Amino acid sequence: MFSGFFRTCTPQASCSPQSCSSCQLAPEEQTLAGNPRPPPDQPVLLHAESQVPQLPERDDAKGSRARRLTVPAIFTRFQFSVIYTQLGATQGALMVQQKTMLQAILKHFAKELTHGVVLAVVDQDGRTSQYFCRLDGGMTQIIMHLDDSTTAKALVLRDVERICSPEEVRNLRAANPLFLDECCTTVVLAGERFVTFRLESATAREYFMLGLQVLRMSQDRARMWYA
Repeated sequence: MFSGFFRTCTPQASCSPQSCSSCQLAPEEQTLAGNPRPPPDQPVLLHAESQVPQLPERDDAKGSRARRLTVPAIFTRFQFSVIYTQLGATQGALMVQQKTMLQAILKHFAKELTHGVVLAVVDQDGRTSQYFCRLDGGMTQIIMHLDDSTTAKALVLRDVERICSPEEVRNLRAANPLFLDECCTTVVLAGERFVTFRLESATAREYFMLGLQVLRMSQDRARMWYA
């Protein structure tokens, strides 16, 4: 079902997500056939699935260019407030402001993703394909369409195990090279799979990671390492 863009993986060491990290994908997903596990004494490598076909540019109902994820201005202020907290500023007023800003950020993120946005997925050759992504009403999975002629794929939030920045991806070993830059984030999924998204900028990538991490935390089986 997910042979179009999900790839198999094994973390070499745990990533170091931000404090609000959390993640998991679909119970109905199947493990790749013909991919036996190696003996315990042999290291497990990441294995990429078949490459993603190129997606033609998608238009919305009004004929204009499909929506991209936008970063609200309040996100930058939130990042600065987190830095102040890490430096020891723990005043009650600052903490309340952070909570208010985070709520506004997540509201913006969920609203855009519910309406649907276009996100770039990086394949095993470093090429990007555009997927139209929409958060379902229950906020449990992101439905991903390559185009109208293909079957939709579901990124189930409960299956997300890691949400890695480019720096944290060094803790993963891949049989195929990972073509990453500062705009990329790699989502590690249950069943030794992963998918890499490329955002418009490093700030957009950090914003996407934060939103995805909190959505994952909202699921009923949060991982212990996110505590």
